[in-house]
Amino acid sequence: MNKGLMALLASVLFLASVSQVSAIERPGPLVSMDWVQQHLDTIKDPTQTEIRLVEVSKSDSYKKEHIPGAVNVKWSSEVFLPYTNRMVLDYASMQAVMKKLGATPDTLIVIYGDSLTQATRFYWTLKFWNVENIAVMDGTKKAWKAEGRPLTTEVPAVEPRDYPLKYPPNGKIYAVKEFDVMRGLATGKVLFVDTRPKKYYDGKKFSVSKWVRSGHIPGAVQWSAPEEVSKDGKFLPIEELRKMAEEKGITGDKEIIVYCNTGVRSSTTWFILSELLGYKKVKNYDGSMREWANEFYLPVEPDNFNIYKDFPKTPLQEMKETADANAEKVAALEKELEDLKQQLAETKQIAEAAKAEGKGLCGPTSVALLAALPLAGYALRRRYMKN
Repeated sequence: MNKGLMALLASVLFLASVSQVSAIERPGPLVSMDWVQQHLDTIKDPTQTEIRLVEVSKSDSYKKEHIPGAVNVKWSSEVFLPYTNRMVLDYASMQAVMKKLGATPDTLIVIYGDSLTQATRFYWTLKFWNVENIAVMDGTKKAWKAEGRPLTTEVPAVEPRDYPLKYPPNGKIYAVKEFDVMRGLATGKVLFVDTRPKKYYDGKKFSVSKWVRSGHIPGAVQWSAPEEVSKDGKFLPIEELRKMAEEKGITGDKEIIVYCNTGVRSSTTWFILSELLGYKKVKNYDGSMREWANEFYLPVEPDNFNIYKDFPKTPLQEMKETADANAEKVAALEKELEDLKQQLAETKQIAEAAKAEGKGLCGPTSVALLAALPLAGYALRRRYMKN
């Protein structure tokens, strides 16, 4: 065979093999637990930068056990910006987290957590900051453990690296109250998806620590995540998810804004719609009901749900209610006193009229009226003392 032809054939075979390896090493946004276990030898090496496995969980959970080679991103101090309604990490905070991961733009970052919502929230945060080489493991740590897969307490010694984050962030997946949610309500061109359980959507349950009104954004459809979209810590099959979404009128031709209480549950629905089903116009409202319900001028359905009646009374409220009740009693007694004074005046007029007629104060009418006065005064004193 011609040497040139052989070289060309070798090059084609090489490129084909590289493409095949690339397809294996760079899967879609969702990878199986089998895939992660097959790559554990690579993942467990803290010096490599091909695959970085990330567990999003509280520190105690990570310290107790985690998948070998996984680096911990702390829930929630390294996922949210504290003391804000729009809790997505700012640029400096995201840089610090990325440095801890020891990743490069070519590193595939695979995320899992104690819950699917933890994993998808961090995925969405990375996507917001233009980190594209990322995936979510289809399974929680509990699901991994239930299948008897390996766990460890060893913390990998990953070398920190500066990561070149791109600015500005990706506004195509981030809904802002003023420019996206309110505009969507005003124009009717946006479909809102409430991803909380129905009792929150219906305004029958609330959390005082997050918001002070309950209910949902007007016109929103309800699709609870992760309860309705997963089973045993794994996502339902994609076609089943697609069917569920379409049955609720959630289709890819619409502008969609998903929300929940704090943008965590809704990140799971955003991940399903945007990353698994391929919908192109889906945003996650990061402020969610924590922001919306605390702005009293914004509409909420049902609008007749009054949360304040369920608030426990403060000592000052109890004192005021007691004072108001006493004031009402005093006002009633004062009115009775005025009535008695009026009766006294009228009795006096009758007595004076009788005297002027020469009947004196000994007539039967005068005697009865005068006798009634001390009895009325006695009754008034007893009532006053009782109250």
